[in-house]
Amino acid sequence: MGLWRFPKDPDISLTNNAAEQSLRTMVMARKVSQCSKNAVGAQTYMRIKSTVETARLRGQDPVAVLTGLMR
Repeated sequence: MGLWRFPKDPDISLTNNAAEQSLRTMVMARKVSQCSKNAVGAQTYMRIKSTVETARLRGQDPVAVLTGLMR
């Protein structure tokens, strides 16, 4: 049922281009900032960036979300 739902529901995209495009900037920034030199740096960067982007998509303040996680 889920596979053929997109022709009936215009809110469902046929491709995952939006998801790929949102990840592209994160991957490029990680490469430029040298976080990819070790697994811990890359993983830490991706966790922080994922949290920030999720907060933005939900209309939340990313700084408040990150500081809330530190408590």
